[in-house]
Amino acid sequence: FKLLKGFSLASVKKGSYEEWLRFLPMEPKKTKIKLYNGNKKLLQLLNAGVVKIDVGKRDLQQCADAVIRLRSEYLYSTKKFRLIHFNYTSGFNARYDKWRAGNKIAVKGNKVNYYLKPRGSDKTYLGFKSYLRNVFSYAGTYSLNKELKTRNPDDIKAGDVLIIGGFPGHVVTVIAVSVNTKGEKAVLLAQSYMPAQSIHVIKNLQKPSKGAWFLIEDLKNKGWTTLEWAYEAKHLKHW
Repeated sequence: FKLLKGFSLASVKKGSYEEWLRFLPMEPKKTKIKLYNGNKKLLQLLNAGVVKIDVGKRDLQQCADAVIRLRSEYLYSTKKFRLIHFNYTSGFNARYDKWRAGNKIAVKGNKVNYYLKPRGSDKTYLGFKSYLRNVFSYAGTYSLNKELKTRNPDDIKAGDVLIIGGFPGHVVTVIAVSVNTKGEKAVLLAQSYMPAQSIHVIKNLQKPSKGAWFLIEDLKNKGWTTLEWAYEAKHLKHW
């Protein structure tokens, strides 16, 4: 994604989530956004590029799930298993380290609890994906919004999200931050949507000349609109 004139990528700490997001693998240019069932998404106007990561074969990896997926993949790759945990809408905290050790999760109505499954220890990547499918089923923008902390737009970092919690709500991930000599910042945003679909970088249709970059000043002044959702500065949060 070509930087805006006068902008350069913000410095990031080596090994950080910010750096990890900068190296997300991308599908070839002009790749279409596809739904979980293999069909092409009808609305392709926002498609600035498709991230090369599987969608799954069920209608699960929607907007909040894509945010959870990216964060979890980073933590898994750096073996920070104890930091992989997310709340269900009910408030139950689903921990991957417990799942990994064999404590699976039973959901009956509004009651959720761990149970020890004989020979349930699963330290494989497939086991990790199984954990994520469980989280995708019971977490969403409502629960994720309650977990995250508010961020001042001037302090925005890759890995932050813009989130509107609800039923439905929506959330996008900031995957890169650039800055110019005046201190002005611009960011790239990625999302999934409903139904579950390819994680993709979003075009700036408000200001087509900016390509996929969104200016922070615009967020603070009038907000960002992407055809599918609109965001204000108050929607910016971080882990």
